[in-house]
Amino acid sequence: MELKSTIFKLRADDGLLVTREIGKQKKEEICSRLDDLDPNYVLIVDFSNIRFIDASCADEIVVRVLARLEAWEFPDRYILYCNIAKQHYENISLALTVAEKLIIAFTDRKWVMLGSINPGYQKALLKVVEKKAITARELQETMPYRTVNEASTKLCKLHEKRLIAREPFRESVRGGGRQYRYISLLTAVDNKDHEVT
Repeated sequence: MELKSTIFKLRADDGLLVTREIGKQKKEEICSRLDDLDPNYVLIVDFSNIRFIDASCADEIVVRVLARLEAWEFPDRYILYCNIAKQHYENISLALTVAEKLIIAFTDRKWVMLGSINPGYQKALLKVVEKKAITARELQETMPYRTVNEASTKLCKLHEKRLIAREPFRESVRGGGRQYRYISLLTAVDNKDHEVT
């Protein structure tokens, strides 16, 4: 499976995203774009036109959008953020940390995690990004997990949090279960065929 991406440039009067009302409007714009996407697309939300975002707007357009993704309102669609500058970082990080959520952001081919996640899941996410795609067995072989089930639990949780994508991998396993391959969302950034809206 190849993840594709489209870029959504946030815009605001004077480049300011302030007040919860503005945040709700922008959240609906982002969710509308997510709803319009085909499966296996990553929406890249671009902050390059934004000079400042307050905590209430960050809560609406980052935390609450992520909550809707986690609730499977937009199946097999994902989100990344780009061009988050120093003036955005503090309020976005605060909103995510309070909500105990995490996002992936990038600028100039460098990426960061913003927010809060259990360190064990963070290590698994780092390994998925490093390998670009991985199965639970491959993760178990490269990390200090005692069982494939332990690795699978970590990957499933990251997928539930919409931090990685997944696809069925090979044939079903014995007992009727499914085997998956988990894919880094950043592979969509490697694909340079972005549509900008």
